[in-house]
Amino acid sequence: MPLRRFTLRSAAGIEVELVDLGAAVEVIRAPDRDGAVDDITLRLDDDEARVDHHRNPHLGITVGRFANRIGGARFELDGVVHELVANEGDNLLHGGADGFGRRWWEVVDTDDGVTFSLVSPDGDMGFPGTLTATVHYRLVDTTLHVDISATTDAPTVCSLSNHTYWNLGGPTETTIDDHVVTLDASTLVPVDADLIPNGEPVAAEGPFDLRAGGVLGGRIGFPLPAGYDHCFMVDGAGFRRHARIDHPTTGRRVEVWSDQPACQFYTGAFLPGTEGGGRTHDAFAALALEPQHVADAPNLPWAPSPVVRPGEPYRHHLEFRLTTDASEAS
Repeated sequence: MPLRRFTLRSAAGIEVELVDLGAAVEVIRAPDRDGAVDDITLRLDDDEARVDHHRNPHLGITVGRFANRIGGARFELDGVVHELVANEGDNLLHGGADGFGRRWWEVVDTDDGVTFSLVSPDGDMGFPGTLTATVHYRLVDTTLHVDISATTDAPTVCSLSNHTYWNLGGPTETTIDDHVVTLDASTLVPVDADLIPNGEPVAAEGPFDLRAGGVLGGRIGFPLPAGYDHCFMVDGAGFRRHARIDHPTTGRRVEVWSDQPACQFYTGAFLPGTEGGGRTHDAFAALALEPQHVADAPNLPWAPSPVVRPGEPYRHHLEFRLTTDASEAS
């Protein structure tokens, strides 16, 4: 089945390509401080690669029904234990082996951006309730707006996010070593060897304190051999900035804004070495910043509730603000 592609363009010189498989961001092109436009996200070169689960590590997809991990692939809701389909050892990752990022979404509107829709039936990957999800992409000037919503006919859990991989240096940049990442989070969630939360949030200290920004090359590999794959609790509440990525060489900058309680920061340690867009997707070739509910939130009494009920829609407003340090100077 061929992929359907859609392109959004703005007068600021930004271009976003979307595909219906996974309601995904295929590629984003943006200018540097001198106006040179290049790909700044990981991409694949052909449809076969995007459909192949082994060659496509969630590139740009809409993650669901639950972003991140659920420990033991099970949770209890209203006194009923729901057994999910594990796809990472004993745990569930990104909604399971057939999560939302592996599905063909329906295109329901292209008048103002692009709107995708997906119906996930009751029992899908073990989750209760029929969930109807929509994702609306809209490019305005230098900002990509992503509005995600979902309704259900029975109580369930839901956490939907976007899994774009960023490398602001363009296709000739093979690593993210020279990227500077700022995370607006003073705490993060401790995890066990399987990356399942094993305690309440702790202070972000040492290499985890990124509130003032940190050059990744001084952190990933050493002192963090596997880099970052951690859930940070974003300071404040409501719609606010979660993170910023700066690339000093090109001047490109991305700010991530969201209304979700947490943000997963992943530096791509397990990228599979596939090729696309003129580069090899090796470890640390790109990074992802995924606003979401806390990992394993259905099993954590202290975490903000991810429960969605009939008549109480799930909503997530996400923005990627694409600028340069030249725009800041002006």
